[in-house]
Amino acid sequence: MGASFCAIFESDVPSHGTLGGDNPAVLKAQRKLDGVARDADLRSLDEFESYDPQDVVGDFDLDVDAEELGLPPVEWFAAADGLDAVRALIAHLNSHPDAVRNQADVLDDLANVEAELTAADRAGVRFHFQVVP
Repeated sequence: MGASFCAIFESDVPSHGTLGGDNPAVLKAQRKLDGVARDADLRSLDEFESYDPQDVVGDFDLDVDAEELGLPPVEWFAAADGLDAVRALIAHLNSHPDAVRNQADVLDDLANVEAELTAADRAGVRFHFQVVP
């Protein structure tokens, strides 16, 4: 299985747990999506991307302590802020067909992310996005 773009939750979100679903279409289009968002004066998804230094060490099987890497601590965001960004991006893509390759698949993935963030917002749980191997 390859890498995927996922929402990570600070605590359990009903019906989602702490790890959102796989969104490979978003991952494949991420650079383009971030450019589209910036060009449209929208918040880009990468503004909500953050990594726990311990996870980085584990994911890459590094033989160093996480503190040695000097990475910033993981950052958590209000689900409502991410939800606003995702919904704005969905609306923009719906009004600009062919803004990204495989736009239908990207929109399907973004709808999944929207549902996850809606549940997180209802539960009062913070999140961040990350690429999960």
